[in-house]
Amino acid sequence: MGPARHPRQGGRVITEWLGSFFAMLDAVPVWQLYTVVGVLLVLETTVLIGLVTPGEVVLLSAATTVGSAGEYAALAAVAAGASLAGQTGGYLLGRRFGGRIRASWAGRKIGEPHWVRAEAVLRGGTGRAVVGSRFLAVAHSLVPVLAGTLRMPLRRYARYTALGALVWGLVYVGLGSAASLAIRHSAHLLGPTVTGVAVVVVAVALAVGAVRKRRRRPTGEPVDGGAGGVPIVVGTGGGDPSGGGSPEAPERR
Repeated sequence: MGPARHPRQGGRVITEWLGSFFAMLDAVPVWQLYTVVGVLLVLETTVLIGLVTPGEVVLLSAATTVGSAGEYAALAAVAAGASLAGQTGGYLLGRRFGGRIRASWAGRKIGEPHWVRAEAVLRGGTGRAVVGSRFLAVAHSLVPVLAGTLRMPLRRYARYTALGALVWGLVYVGLGSAASLAIRHSAHLLGPTVTGVAVVVVAVALAVGAVRKRRRRPTGEPVDGGAGGVPIVVGTGGGDPSGGGSPEAPERR
């Protein structure tokens, strides 16, 4: 049997991996990184690639390289502009091809419940629903197609979509940069924290599984106590209290 691995080694592995990840992103030229982010965000909602690679993951990863207010504003602008372009492209595809996208093989693989959810957002008829749809998983890739299919006015759609894209870009770039700053300055605490959270999650999962198993266990059969199964007849009137005669039997002379 090999030597036991000290818990600190697991934390060191996580810290080293994050350090390598940050170093790799930092080594990419800014214009190349922003170009890749912009292209992926355009494709996310135009050809539904966001169902495979969500734009949030791409943007949060790129935001870890932000180190100044100028870089924050630049990346947020790229994210907002690319998102608006992609959602507009999805709208035009939906307006051109209508329900054929939904009825296609790819549309069926997405699943009807996701289409219904995205359609419910648009049926609400409010601008806040369109703005908020950018933050909804899966739905944000389907809403543009459905908006075009339902012939939502382009000006109205573009106005609220632009607002949603701007807010989305600012929020996610801010989250990514803040998380990166915290991790870079507290990397030595990340490993123990992740290990502790993992232990707690496993313990809770085991406890919940044990409780559910106990609840599903069939209850035992009732114990036969002999007299417990004999019915007791309660009589009225002049019947024999010992149970020897029926209280309803007529008196014989």
